[in-house]
Amino acid sequence: IAESIRNKVMACTFRYNGSDIPITISGGITVAQLNEKAEIESLINEADSALYQAKSLGRNRVVSYSSH
Repeated sequence: IAESIRNKVMACTFRYNGSDIPITISGGITVAQLNEKAEIESLINEADSALYQAKSLGRNRVVSYSSH
């Protein structure tokens, strides 16, 4: 789903002063099992970590959190 959203945003442009400016996004995601009692703050930190990894890899991508 996140990759689909990224692709749809990438297909858009922003028009400014007569020029089309490309739009990209980076995203970080994490997954918790429904039966896990994951703390919300922990999940946010994991997604944030994945987001910064996406940005450091060149942006315009989605990275899933991995503890490895």
